[in-house]
Amino acid sequence: MSQHISKQFDNELDNIRGRVMAMGGLVEKQITDALQALTDSDIELGQTVITNEPSVNSYEVSIDEECTQILARRQPAAKDLRLITAVIKTITDLERIGDEAEKVAQMAIYLTE
Repeated sequence: MSQHISKQFDNELDNIRGRVMAMGGLVEKQITDALQALTDSDIELGQTVITNEPSVNSYEVSIDEECTQILARRQPAAKDLRLITAVIKTITDLERIGDEAEKVAQMAIYLTE
């Protein structure tokens, strides 16, 4: 990755990348747990997925706000602008996937009961 004159800008971009990866990991775990709850008829695991879903939403909101702040303050161009827009699209999709994992967990609980 190329370095910017402002180390702070590099740190902001690295922070966003790390948080998107963390969000993706959480969503992946949500999907895995929801499917496991469904296949094993595990109500407790399904409840855990439902309980953790607001964390996914929180990631989406906070990363989106940070991206908006970067767009406003830094006015990125070219590669950086593409990165920020890709992150915004990605976190929206990840949040939707998290919602679907919650639906699977709800269905697992319903079918088990």
